[in-house]
Amino acid sequence: MVSERKYFEKRLKSTIFADCIDFVYKGQSRDRKESNMSFRTKILAVVAFVLVAVAPQWAVAQDASLNTYSPYTFYGIGDIHAEGIAVTRAMGGASMGFRNYIYVNPLNPASYSSVRSNSFLTNFDMEGQNFYIRTTDAKTSFNTFNVRDIAMSFPLYKGLGVGLSVTPYSSVGYNVSYYDPNPEVQAGIGQMLYSYAGSGDVTQFKLGVGYDLFKNFSIGADVIYYHGSIERSYTVQPTTITGTGTYYAMAGTSTEYVGSFFGTLGMQWTPIAKESSVLTIGATYKFGGRMGNQVVEQIPLNSTLNPGEMVVDRTYTSSLQMPSVYAVGFYYHRPKYSFGADYEFADWGLRNVGDVTDHLSFRNTSAVRVGGQYTPNPGDVRNALKRFTYRAGLRWSQNYLVLNNESFSDVALTFGVGMPLRMTGLSNVNLGLELGQRGTMRAGLSRENYLKFTIGFSFFGEDYWFVKMKYD
Repeated sequence: MVSERKYFEKRLKSTIFADCIDFVYKGQSRDRKESNMSFRTKILAVVAFVLVAVAPQWAVAQDASLNTYSPYTFYGIGDIHAEGIAVTRAMGGASMGFRNYIYVNPLNPASYSSVRSNSFLTNFDMEGQNFYIRTTDAKTSFNTFNVRDIAMSFPLYKGLGVGLSVTPYSSVGYNVSYYDPNPEVQAGIGQMLYSYAGSGDVTQFKLGVGYDLFKNFSIGADVIYYHGSIERSYTVQPTTITGTGTYYAMAGTSTEYVGSFFGTLGMQWTPIAKESSVLTIGATYKFGGRMGNQVVEQIPLNSTLNPGEMVVDRTYTSSLQMPSVYAVGFYYHRPKYSFGADYEFADWGLRNVGDVTDHLSFRNTSAVRVGGQYTPNPGDVRNALKRFTYRAGLRWSQNYLVLNNESFSDVALTFGVGMPLRMTGLSNVNLGLELGQRGTMRAGLSRENYLKFTIGFSFFGEDYWFVKMKYD
């Protein structure tokens, strides 16, 4: 496989910082050593703070805020997030063949083996979202901002790396109200106001290893734990106008608790590994099966005559099943530019055939992700903009729900820029922008336009934390 060290040395030799080669790979003075100790101490402090302060909040599904806003999250497990770190999401999400020793790639565990023997990778992303939703007779908008994901990777042995991450998998967020349009109800009773609300998140925790089985061929495996809760509620509020008698409001709640283990297998093969070009082909298989979520459903009898009595009070196991997901893709890399593409298939419809109703069913889905990046001059010492990496991509995916016999898709254009934190460093700040549209206004459904902004921090252990200094 192509030597990253040779490429890095070639890059440095083209600049006035050629003397940094010995510093990076051999040793450093006491003063520089102390300075770098301070730098990595700060990074470790930030990482520790984020893990302690943020991850536990994800584990209880963040009841205080919505991470999405869409009536399409009324069903199923909600809105499934586009996966990957800010770097790959800015390239449309192409990740199967993405193999880079300065970035974590949690979507293909085989990539963990690319981590250098003396380095430690950390990724931390935040994301803001704006949703603009429109139906034939109404429109609304909503904003969110939250921590997006945390991912780390480090070596265990030469050719054997570990990856771990905490990332969002899906979110539920909606609040819909309407009056019953049935003229018989209006004539016999009056107005009936139906209100529906839902919130919750499912977070995925990943722990995996990647191993170089032989030259230019790597395999990997992830254990995935899905955790979270989804709360749904509804109320029926009658306003007696034309009818006689007494009518009571009714309210119900349903809470679904998620806690299931699944797994992913991955591979990466590099048939072209030259100094000037690298081509990597990757594939993953994610196991599917029944989630076994526990659902607690309660509908109290709202009557002064029978306080505390329940019309419905039951606990049961959800029949929802996760799909088996097959993905394959490639990534081609040159010193100044690179690009890749993925195709993904998920068998939602095959596994959830029992959940078909008159207005709801599941279907198998496909997704295509393409994108690339360009760096004008990685070693330019005068113009910082030429050291920046510019990214763009396209993502298209089908939604797993079919509502009122209408299927719909999600399409998005993605853009981004990566900015190195210092001239000779490999740590980066990565900005991303996503413009997308989902849904249809046919059959009483809604069309959603959204804008997502991501800021990500990718820290590379460029001080070579585990190296014993040659000079003191």
